[in-house]
Amino acid sequence: MSQAGLIVGILSVIGALVLATSHSRFRSMPRATTIKLALIWAAIIIGLVLIIQISGFQIRQ
Repeated sequence: MSQAGLIVGILSVIGALVLATSHSRFRSMPRATTIKLALIWAAIIIGLVLIIQISGFQIRQ
């Protein structure tokens, strides 16, 4: 994966987390809980991406 693709991927994950936590239920939660949930989801997403990259799985059209 190129450097630009990696940056786009990271920005996409951050954008998805921001959109997911923008719901009013998340805004009423304590900040520590929101950060904890965001870190858990980030770890899950990054872990899945690494597993896909290490396994060599490719989607072809």
